[in-house]
Amino acid sequence: MGSAHLYDPNASLARQSPSPITHKHHSKTHRPSSKHLSPSVSSPNRTPPPSISKPPHRPGLIPIPHDARYPDLLLQPDSRPISQEQLAAEVKSIYEGLTMVETKCIHVDKAQSAVLQGQHSHLADDHWQALIALHRTLLHEHHDFFLASQHPSASPALRRLPAKYSMPARMWKHGIHSFLERLRHRLPESLEYMLAFIYLAYQMMGLLYETVPSFEDTWIECLGDLARYRMAIEDEDLRDREIWAGVARFWYSKAADRNPLVGRLSHHLAILARPNAVQQIYFYSRSLTSVYPFMSARESIMTLFDPFLGRVPMSNTYSHVDTHFIKFHASLFVRESPKDLDKHMKGFLLELNGHIERLSVKAKEPLAHIAIANIAALHGYGIQDHPLRRLFDYQIKYNQIHAPTKTLPKDEPMTFDSKSTSSEVELAEILNTSSKSLDLRADFDYACSITFETFAIVCERANDANCLLHVNLVLSFLLSLATIDRDHADRYAALPVQKYVASIFDMVPWKEVIFFTNTLIDSVHGSWSFERIGFATPEHGGSGPLPEDYFARGQVWSQSSFPENWFADERNDEERAVEHASTVSFRQKRALWLLVRLADVSFRMNPSNTQFSNVVIS
Repeated sequence: MGSAHLYDPNASLARQSPSPITHKHHSKTHRPSSKHLSPSVSSPNRTPPPSISKPPHRPGLIPIPHDARYPDLLLQPDSRPISQEQLAAEVKSIYEGLTMVETKCIHVDKAQSAVLQGQHSHLADDHWQALIALHRTLLHEHHDFFLASQHPSASPALRRLPAKYSMPARMWKHGIHSFLERLRHRLPESLEYMLAFIYLAYQMMGLLYETVPSFEDTWIECLGDLARYRMAIEDEDLRDREIWAGVARFWYSKAADRNPLVGRLSHHLAILARPNAVQQIYFYSRSLTSVYPFMSARESIMTLFDPFLGRVPMSNTYSHVDTHFIKFHASLFVRESPKDLDKHMKGFLLELNGHIERLSVKAKEPLAHIAIANIAALHGYGIQDHPLRRLFDYQIKYNQIHAPTKTLPKDEPMTFDSKSTSSEVELAEILNTSSKSLDLRADFDYACSITFETFAIVCERANDANCLLHVNLVLSFLLSLATIDRDHADRYAALPVQKYVASIFDMVPWKEVIFFTNTLIDSVHGSWSFERIGFATPEHGGSGPLPEDYFARGQVWSQSSFPENWFADERNDEERAVEHASTVSFRQKRALWLLVRLADVSFRMNPSNTQFSNVVIS
């Protein structure tokens, strides 16, 4: 460009940009003409003062100021404010163009789907390129729409438009997902084009993640989905496949930390946990027992169970303890014969002690995974009208009505009817809705058996620091259940759920718990205050969230387990996995805190049963 000017779109018929546009020009030889410089610059006897001049304005051009001290640099043009009317018109114009491209994408994707149902035909390269260009245009239109509607000068009404018209979901569905599915069904013919489109979409989502934080949660999950697509189509380079699996895990873990109550995210992590079967069942269990369960996980979990049930060949070799554990849960899930359940439970319990001994200090997580899976079995693996599930739903709703200190996300459906106008009637309905409770009783008894026989074996290893994660998770569950029973037993005394609660506490191995408690008291040294050891922050002499807190976070039974803002200091997976020398001490004190709280609640529930309470409190 021979003149120090930029083209001004205001002078043409082109549509107004929603934000000032700055073009950067790099020139090694360009200098302003002498008539633009201050006269004082030509005087050799004076130090030239800062002098900024502007070339004469011509229609259609933006004048660029120059500083005589830096003749080789072009200064940034003055920004122009944009009115609400201009911004609204720009958003409307972008949306009209976007809907046209979106309609075309929907039509093309349907046509491609019809072709797939008929005879498979080869598509030419220019056809694939045209399809990618069309969907790329739609993504760019969405990007422009988000930038314009979320402009700093935008009114609240404009900022609400993307949510009002479900623009993030529409972009993912029509701009990315539908086309990716068409490409996937055309593999291996479409591999090259699928790779190109995944990289294009991933780049666009990364850009939106950086520039449109209003929908950050959506962008994070979309980035995880795209990374999972990329991982899934990588068959040749196993290293690349694992890299993309790690990328997907990173985004899904980040999304799960931001929305721990949403079971869908744990479901995604379960798929990525292959071939670790115990970790897979842990994530599936979280997905099904979250506050907002992802019920499709009941179908996905069969991909894990089918090999262990002998329905498909088993490709991996698992340890004996893992095999028995997964086979037991698979048999319980599909409701096989009691003979198979007894066989697998005995095999698991027989191998468990030696398995714990072989665990290293850094490999204690499997015991936490076992605890979460067993607790999920107590809930019927997410069955919505399971009495235990309904009881915890009742507690959550009761807290919302009578002590609304915690707010739950509004974009996910609760398992109970949140539109009821009568609070007390609604609460009563939650407890009364358990139509299959009698059919579930036999399965529930087996779930109790494996949960508390495993707990007994772990409690007998009171000097093993690896066992504390498992103990704290089970104790947290028992305390949550006991607290509901103490506060609301009169409301469900005649309902089937009360019998389920009573069965759980009857099955708790109190003798082993007492042994564990007394051993733990002897091993905790130094002076400490009981009132402050349970959930103390580092500022108050505590540790903040322990690793087991993240395992329990978001579960329907753990909503009353943690103080407000307990997870305010977010830590990634690597940070929370690091255990300092003091972590064991804090974990021991947490266990004692839970035990004393449980003894206190049990004593208030039943003062005549003082066996456990007296031992612990003394």
